[in-house]
Amino acid sequence: MKKKIPKPGILWITGLSGAGKTTTGDLVFKELNKEFTKIKRLDGDLLRKKLKLNRNKKTFTVAHRKKNGATYSKICKDYENKGYFVIISVMALYNEVYKKNKKTFKNYIDVYLKVPIKELIRRDPKKLYKKFFQKKIKNVAGLDLKFDEPKNCKINVNWNKKISSISIKNKIIKYLKYEKCI
Repeated sequence: MKKKIPKPGILWITGLSGAGKTTTGDLVFKELNKEFTKIKRLDGDLLRKKLKLNRNKKTFTVAHRKKNGATYSKICKDYENKGYFVIISVMALYNEVYKKNKKTFKNYIDVYLKVPIKELIRRDPKKLYKKFFQKKIKNVAGLDLKFDEPKNCKINVNWNKKISSISIKNKIIKYLKYEKCI
C-alpha cells in the first residue's frame, strides 16, 4: 500500500510530568506512520538533551520553560513549512506558548492530558516528584512551580483508572481523521 502525504500540521501533546505525553505521542506516531509519509516525532526530553537546553537541572524556571516552549514552536514551524505533520510531546504549560502556537500554525491540534497530582506522584517515571519531596530539586510544575492549565484544547483527556494509553491514542486518531487534520 502506498503511503499518503499528510496535511502539514502540529499535534501538540501537553501535560505535567508523568501524564503520558511521550507514550501517547509514540503511539500516535506509530499508527500514523503506517498510513502516511512525512510524519515527524519530537519529544521535549530528547529535544532538551539534543539542544542542550536547561543543562543545569536546577534552572527549570518559568522563564526557561517559556523559552524552551518558543524553541519547540520554532522547530515545529520549520517542519510544518517542509510539509510535515509533527507530533510533539512537551510540557510548555504557559498561556503565551499556547496563544502563539494557535496564531502561528495553520493546522494546530492541542491535546491536554490532565492527570491528578496524586496519580502523577504515584507514577513518577523520572523520580522528579520524589526528588522534590526530598528537597533535592525545585521548580517542579504542579508542585512549587505555577503553570497555566490549557483551556479550549481541541482534545482534552481527563485521566481515570479506566483510560488506557491505547484508548487515548484512538481518541486522537479519530479526531484527526474526522476533522480532516491529516
